[in-house]
Amino acid sequence: MKLWYLTRSYYPYLKGGGPLLRKGQADNFKKIGWDIVVVMPNYGSNELKIEDDIHLISYGKNQRIASILERIGIYEDYLDKWVKNTYEYLKDKVKKDDIIFATSGGELGMIKLGSLLKDKISCKFVMNFHDPLDYSIVNGLKLDNKFHISREKQEYKHLKNSDLIITSSKTNQKSLVSKYPQWNNKIFNNYFGYIAKLDINKFHKKVSDKLRIAYVGNMGDLQKPEILYEVYKRAKVENLEVYFIGNSENYKPLQNIVDDNVKFIDFLPHEEFLRFMIENIDIGFVSLTSDYLGACVPSKIYEYINLGLPMIGALPDGDGKDIINNNQYGMACSYDDIDGLINAIKRFQDKVFLENIRNFILNDRDKWFMENRIKELNVFLRELDEN
Repeated sequence: MKLWYLTRSYYPYLKGGGPLLRKGQADNFKKIGWDIVVVMPNYGSNELKIEDDIHLISYGKNQRIASILERIGIYEDYLDKWVKNTYEYLKDKVKKDDIIFATSGGELGMIKLGSLLKDKISCKFVMNFHDPLDYSIVNGLKLDNKFHISREKQEYKHLKNSDLIITSSKTNQKSLVSKYPQWNNKIFNNYFGYIAKLDINKFHKKVSDKLRIAYVGNMGDLQKPEILYEVYKRAKVENLEVYFIGNSENYKPLQNIVDDNVKFIDFLPHEEFLRFMIENIDIGFVSLTSDYLGACVPSKIYEYINLGLPMIGALPDGDGKDIINNNQYGMACSYDDIDGLINAIKRFQDKVFLENIRNFILNDRDKWFMENRIKELNVFLRELDEN
């Protein structure tokens, strides 16, 4: 029996938190005994490539056009052509006793492919939402105001074929159960956690008389990292140093900043990033600036837990804010609550408070390790396999 792991991205073929997370998830499935085959698009190529247990299926070169056709409803998803090609490739390879494990970071393509294979082969089909389906309704909200046909019919059509639906946030789980109460007994939540446990005792924090706060990751309208800079300016707190780590060159709100206490560092390889953070940073900053994104848990929250870093969050209501506040891992406010964020920074000036928060995180650290989190998911899959 095989576990066919369908994903739009995978490290090292693509960089970033999402591809790293998917590789971590697949690697952990292998550790607990699953015979896993990864299936993903071979972007920008017409070649089929097989590397060990990874099958890269030709995607082509017209993603922009495909995305437009998705928006107006000609395609169900920008991955439609890839789905068709991959279905033809897999339909004679997947067996009835196999499990299709389809992931989604917002796209419908992997859900659709899993549904088609379920129809053809009657294998088990598991859907794992890394993020909610883009332009579906989540707790009454939509991703943004850009034109896009509704995806409720497509979501229902393909999810009804699933044997198990796994979300990565309780907020998305609640939304799906509300929309599809008839599937209540097959919709579960499983937090990812951090990928590789860091031996933090190998590193030593560099002594500084400044409180050092870092924003890490994508620089865009959904994150608005400039919130941290605005808070820094308005707080007027002495001995405060702010870091932006990632590709900020083309992000206008952070351009033309000249301040000795504001540092910009380009994208760092993962291991180098972990070392830098634990040696130089006191607080991790995380932000999302859309109420819809309350159904998403930023992966950097898990990274900060791994590093034992207290957090300040500028977040919508949802799992990310709850994980920080309910577990006393830091202070999370609404993304538009600048005064609340200023107060959080001032509260962290107290070194005793900072150390207490750090101890809360370190005491809970093991339970957020992906190797431990995935045991819960493994129980679901084994029960599915036995039925």
